[in-house]
Amino acid sequence: MRILFTSLLFSLFFISSYSLADAMPMAHDHMAMQNLQTYGSEGVITQWQSDRVGISHHAIPALKWPAMTMNFRLPPEISPNALPAGTPVAFTFVKTESAYQLQTLTPLTR
Repeated sequence: MRILFTSLLFSLFFISSYSLADAMPMAHDHMAMQNLQTYGSEGVITQWQSDRVGISHHAIPALKWPAMTMNFRLPPEISPNALPAGTPVAFTFVKTESAYQLQTLTPLTR
C-alpha cells in the first residue's frame, strides 16, 4: 500500500510540475531578439521621445521601404536625447511583434 501511495504521489507531483511549466509564460525576450532579422540604414535624427527616436532615413531595399521618416523604439541601452536632433547616424533595428526596435545608433562624421 505504501508503494502504491508513493507512486501515486510521485505521479501527481510530476504531472503537476509538467503542467505548471507549460502554463507559465517564460520571459525570453532577449533570446527572441537574437533570432530576429537585423536591418540597417543611415539617416538623420529628427526628434526624441521618452521611449522612441525619430529618424529620417534612406531607402531600405531589404524591406522594400522608400526613404522616409519614422519612429523607432529605444532599447534600454540607448538613452533619449543621446545625440542632438540633426545628427547624421548609422543605425540597426529589428521588427518585433509590436514595433521596430532600434539596436544600435552611431553618429556619422561627414
